[in-house]
Amino acid sequence: MKKTTLILFIIFGLTDALAQVEQNIYELNSMKNLLTKDVKAIIDINLKNRKVVFLGEAEHHIGSDFLAKTEFVKYLVKEHNYKDIAFESDFFGLYFEHDKRNIFSHWSLSVQCKELFEFLKENNVTLWGFDNQFLRGYTYENFTLKLSHFLDVNHIKCGTSFIPHVRSVIKNGSDVKKKLKVKEIASLISELDILLNNGKVKNNPLWYQIIESFKSTVLIYSTHSKISKGIPVRDKQMAKNLDFLVKTNPHKKFIVWLANAHMSKLDHKAMKGKTMGNQFIKLNPDISYHIAVASIKMPYRKDKWLQKSFGDQRNFLHFLPSIENNYFIDSKSLINSFPEFRNKKYVCFFGVEGNKTNWFEHFDALVFISKGEKVKYPY
Repeated sequence: MKKTTLILFIIFGLTDALAQVEQNIYELNSMKNLLTKDVKAIIDINLKNRKVVFLGEAEHHIGSDFLAKTEFVKYLVKEHNYKDIAFESDFFGLYFEHDKRNIFSHWSLSVQCKELFEFLKENNVTLWGFDNQFLRGYTYENFTLKLSHFLDVNHIKCGTSFIPHVRSVIKNGSDVKKKLKVKEIASLISELDILLNNGKVKNNPLWYQIIESFKSTVLIYSTHSKISKGIPVRDKQMAKNLDFLVKTNPHKKFIVWLANAHMSKLDHKAMKGKTMGNQFIKLNPDISYHIAVASIKMPYRKDKWLQKSFGDQRNFLHFLPSIENNYFIDSKSLINSFPEFRNKKYVCFFGVEGNKTNWFEHFDALVFISKGEKVKYPY
């Protein structure tokens, strides 16, 4: 009798959980007209007093995530007048040259983002960046020159090796640890610290930010343990760079284009340093809305495995009415109505370390795209 009661309790408990989640699941249209009126109405409510909207993707190689995010961008620009978009790309380069050549190629050169960049150009949306990693575009050509000019104009003196070492970092990127000795890198970091304490630098918010961001770049590029040490440094600085853009442009509303992992609202060990979203929230409470995107059917996922996952009560896919359609889950409303879901963990593939986690707490909204595809390039 006790065993039967326990089984019934579990069954009804799971049924109740499904019913509670289903109240906050909305079917989306096909990709070309993805957002429905119901979903737009939910987002409309959540965008009140929100000047930053994070749009995440599970992985940088998933083109279908890009296509879905493009549909959200169109809606945000056309219906909510978001006229600025910040990419997980070169902070310095995009600050001075708002051109897609300063954006990482998995977006700027992909077939799936072609329509995005055409739309942004047609609607006069300004491109920005917040990553301290740089590209061989504007930064490669101008960083050392602009820094030297700033130091000269302000009569700030540095050691004779400073500019050559800066030039080496810009030229060699993550290979700089093979070009400069440990002592030389330490000397460069020391000189950057001195600059950051210089009164003229402190009184120039832009150059303070640039130098601080560059210092973090040196730390990332020079470490031999990039994953364990570099990620926390990068995420912390990306949050600061985005904070700088938002606060120095108080009348602008920003769309933020990045990976899901970097925009998570949480900070715990499973994130392994990818805490940009959480740190940005600490710097800017109650101004952001976080939408995560993931594609279900990918070439490397077998249908049999997906069907098994769909039927597994420990898997997030189990909550979906089907894996044949696109869905929007209003996580924010769900955990407000049913707080117990804040701590419930499920397996899924939104790109956050650990794979099994409390997805409803990570993001305000979760978007599932049924038919996934890898990123494609025209060459």
